Formats: sequence, C-alpha cells, structure tokens
Amino acid sequence: MADKIAVTLNEVFPELPSAKANLIKNYLTLLFKWHETGNIVSSSDQEYVIKREIYDSSILSKLVTGTSFTDIGSGGGLPGIILAILNPDKDVILLDRKTTFINFLEIVKSELDLTNVIVKKQDFFDVKYTIDSECALFKNFSNKKIAKMGFENKLNYLIKTVKKSKSVSKVYILTGSPVLQLSKQVYEDYKMNAHKITSPFFDTSRYIAEIHL
Repeated sequence: MADKIAVTLNEVFPELPSAKANLIKNYLTLLFKWHETGNIVSSSDQEYVIKREIYDSSILSKLVTGTSFTDIGSGGGLPGIILAILNPDKDVILLDRKTTFINFLEIVKSELDLTNVIVKKQDFFDVKYTIDSECALFKNFSNKKIAKMGFENKLNYLIKTVKKSKSVSKVYILTGSPVLQLSKQVYEDYKMNAHKITSPFFDTSRYIAEIHL
C-alpha cells in the first residue's frame, strides 16, 4: 500500500520536499488502514483520495492566511492534517465530536509528531463552545441540524454559529459548485470570494469560499 501511495504522491506533488511528502505518505497509510474498519474517509480509492482530497487540501493550504485554524468536523483529518504538515508554523485544531475520529487523529498526531496540532473532542453546535483560533475551516460539513437545509441556509447557519466566537476573523469552506449559486446578498454580507480549484485530474471543479467576518 505504502509504495502505491508514494508513487501517486510523487506524481501529484513532484516538487514537494521529501520530509513533507513522507509525512503525508505516513498519514495516508494510517488513514487507509483505519478506513478498513472505521470508514473515516470519503473513498477507499487511494489514487482518488490523493488526486482529489489531498490535492484540493494543498491548494487550500496555499490560499489561507492567518496563524491559527480550527478544522471543524475534521473527521479523518482533511483538510486540517494537510494544512498542518505543509505549514508547520501554523497552529491547527482538529475538532470532532465522534470518538472514532478523535482516536484516529490522536494517533496521527503522535505518529507524525505534529507539534502544531491540537485534537479536541467537541460538538461544534454546543452552545457553550467557542472557537479558539483566528480562522475556521469547513469541508463537506454535515450534521442533523443542517442536513435538510438548502446550501445557502446551511452556510448562513454555520456562519451564524461561528460568529459566536469573537476570535474568528475568517472562514474557509472547501466545497463544490453550489457556492456559485449563492445570492448576491450573501457575497456582499460576508465579503465573500469563491476561488476555483482548477484540477489537472478531474473535469469537475471544487471551490474555496473565503469569508470575512
């Protein structure tokens, strides 16, 4: 497994320093091992995960500004783990409410010696919880509170919840084309920019919504 991961990583990130490439390889090896029993990533297709999830996370990593981030609903650690590996000078909190994910993330932090990572078990929607970072990250975030909402209502609900935390000045959302169908009012209210991720591997594009609070 590790050899296939290494070959694909070298294809996708030929200029990535070997130390960071090795960290991502070790992370992915753990991810797919745990996925066999824990179902913690979107696909068991290693090539797809690297070319879609890891690549898109790397583009997000280049775009973000700030020194501290909370990856909300981190799950298997995307994009938070990649952000932490590629930016060792930035502090990253991996937040999730499920024990399975938290146990996995703690192992990743320990095995990779990611000193800039904090793993926190917490429900984002807990009224007593406040985010303790400069920026918040979302990727395909879902919860029974918002599962049946339309995309715009869901985004407004998430941002309203984030705003309770006074430390947060920016929100980044790694998402799909529905971000292009948001109303003009939403773009104006949040001073929002939608950055297209042009993928060399897929015809469909993802987007990074950058929101200023």
